[in-house]
This record gives sequence, C-alpha cells and structure tokens, in this order.
Amino acid sequence: MNRRMTFIILLVVVMALAVGPAVAQDPIRIVFYQRGYVEGGDTSSINTDLAIAAFEERFPKIDVEIVGIPWTAEGTAKLEAALAAGTDINIFRVTNTDVIRYAREGILSPLDDILTEEDLADIYPAGLKAVTDGGSIWAWPLWATAIPIMANTEYFEMRGVELPTVEEGWTWDEFVEAAKALTFVREDGLQVYGFSSSFDIDFVGIEPLYYIDGGRVRSADGKTFVQNSPEAVSALQKIADLALVHRVVPPDFGQAKQLIVRGYFKDTRTVAMFMEPPGFIPDLEAAEFPLAILPVPIGDSGQPVSTGGIGLYAVVDVADDEAEAAAHELGRWLTGAEVAELVPGYQLAPSMRASNNSYATDEKRAVINAMVAANIFEFPFAIPSELKANYYAALQSIILGQQTAQEAMDAIAPEYQAALDEANQ
Repeated sequence: MNRRMTFIILLVVVMALAVGPAVAQDPIRIVFYQRGYVEGGDTSSINTDLAIAAFEERFPKIDVEIVGIPWTAEGTAKLEAALAAGTDINIFRVTNTDVIRYAREGILSPLDDILTEEDLADIYPAGLKAVTDGGSIWAWPLWATAIPIMANTEYFEMRGVELPTVEEGWTWDEFVEAAKALTFVREDGLQVYGFSSSFDIDFVGIEPLYYIDGGRVRSADGKTFVQNSPEAVSALQKIADLALVHRVVPPDFGQAKQLIVRGYFKDTRTVAMFMEPPGFIPDLEAAEFPLAILPVPIGDSGQPVSTGGIGLYAVVDVADDEAEAAAHELGRWLTGAEVAELVPGYQLAPSMRASNNSYATDEKRAVINAMVAANIFEFPFAIPSELKANYYAALQSIILGQQTAQEAMDAIAPEYQAALDEANQ
C-alpha cells in the first residue's frame, strides 16, 4: 500500500473517531509545541487551551498535549532538540524561513495527500506557494499580515482628498497626487508631509511597494535574484521619486527608524499617510486617532498587491502513521474557520482561508482581511548578515539618490545570487 492510500485510510479513521460511536481503543496521543504558550497565562495561551479543548471534543479519541516554548533562543533550542530526537513532538509553529530547511532535512510530513479539495479551494494560493518546495507542500498556513497605508482622515478631509476603498483600489498616480495634496503647511505653521515609512535594516516598511509593477526580490522558486529586472527596478525608482521628484516625504525618508516615523504619524502628526503593519492599529485606536486603512496603490502590474508575515503549523514525519494523521487533522483545525467561530478572539491576524473572515471585526480590519488575498510571499531565505547589510545599503542609496535603482540592484546582484546559490546547493 502506498503512502497516499495509507494516509487516506488513516484520515477516514480519524474522521470516524470524530463522529462515530465510541470504540474500545487507546486514544491517539499527539504533542503540540506552541510558541509563547504558558498554561493559564495570557489571552493567547487561554485561547490555545480553548481551541484544543474544542478539537478534543470534536475528536474524542485524540489527546493533545501542549508544550509551551517561549519566543526566545531558549525556546528555539528546545524545539530543535525535540525535532532532532524525533519523539514526543507531532505538530509545531514554524517560521517561514525555517519550514523549507526542516523539509529538506526530512523532518516534516508533506500535506500533498492530506489537503482535501475543500482545503485547496479555501486556502489562498499564495499561502501554499510560500511553503512549497520540491513539488510538495510542507505546512498549514494559519494567518498572514498585510502591510497597508494608514491615513489621517482629518488631513484627507481638510485637503479635499478622497479616501480610496479596497474594493476599487487606487493607482500609483492617484496615490502620488494625494501625497502632493497632503504635503502642506498648516495654519499654525506645522509642515505636514504626504507620506512616510520606516527604514531600518530589520524592517523596511515600504516593502509592499516592491511588487506594484510586477517585480519581486527573488524568483518564485527562490533560486534567482530578480530585483534588477525592469519590473522591480521601476517600482524601486518610484519609491525613490517620492523624495527626489515629488518631494512628498520628510527629509529623513529612507533613514528614519520605525518608532520615529510612528511618532511623526501619531504624535506630532507631521505625516498624513504612513505604511506600517496592522499591529499598530490598536495603539492608534487607544489614542482615538482619526484613522483609515487604505490599500497599497496599484502600479504597472494592474493588480492589487501587498505583503507581510505568515504564520504556519508544520507536522513532524513520525513512524506512527495514526499520530501523524491526527496531527494533520489538528493542523487543519487550528487554521480553519470553525475554531475562530468557537473561540472569540482566537484570530489575531487575517486567516489564510477565504472562509474565515473573523478578523474583520470592523471597517479597518476588514480592509486588512481583504488585502491578504493579494499578498506576495518571497520564497523563504535566511539572508546572511553581511548580505543583509549590503542589500539594505543598496536600497538606501536608491532612496537617497546616490544611485539609480538599476545601478544599485545590478551592483548587489552578484553577491545576492551567490548567497542564493549556496543556500540551494
């Protein structure tokens, strides 16, 4: 019997355990490693307990043991030790940079024969592509963030600028014209700039704009550096032109770190539009800030785009096929719409499933939820520290007008490609 048929049979058994009469057999035990979980701890930990309790009620013959590990080097070491031992771990939270490494090391169980037609129709394709390597899918996409533009609605009203909607979108030219109108001196003498975003080696807030003309940083298979292509270069030059041509950004655009630019937007209100991950929304709401969430402008590709982080669950390839199948069932449950309905507050970011809109609790979050469907995820790559610094410097040189986008990307291309070649050996 081949592996596909084995898993089909086992999944049928698992589903039968969920809905059929009790049978005399030992429960299937699986161990779930959850980052940040502390029994009886914060809201997230409590929601994890509730989600697992609901799963065990639905599948009474599966027992789940939760092992909490912190978001620290110590937690990573504990996870790595468990994976190396290959025992007492069945499913775990995995980062998008680690999932392919684990898959290539033979640690993970693929989803190819586990995903149902309903799963494939429900999960956004970009989420599956982000965890595909060697023709196989290696993790359950849980959630994603989408980096939007945050807007000060008072300034939009003051300057007579119409707010775009996520349904209709807005073009790059419309965005630039809005930024020009929103760059002005208030009656009290305060200089306001139309747009800004943070620029830090660990977080470049303008990243969604890389993709507006159809380009990307790396090829879809992660093997080739392509940000020196015409489509990618044109987007980078548009970003630089916000400072060099249109003059709609503060003088430190391309240099200011995240906390500084947050202050420009929220506290001094010297920036009218700000590109920032949605985790900042609660801070702005608490301050009763006049906020609207806007989509990324559409460039030459003619398609809406965004990008952001992605959360994943991976299942460990173990000798016990029943436990492996049960772990996949838990992966499906934890990433599905039903658990979000049963556990209010469970969904802290937009789901990667079209059926799950529970994050969209208000108009602002509904925009983020809709944007996720257009997310672009780069193929996972742990960029070496020296290359990271040099790539950051290349991007900065474009924004500061020290090099054209083509010059900077052509210059960094050999070093970047060498790192990719080494990673893909």
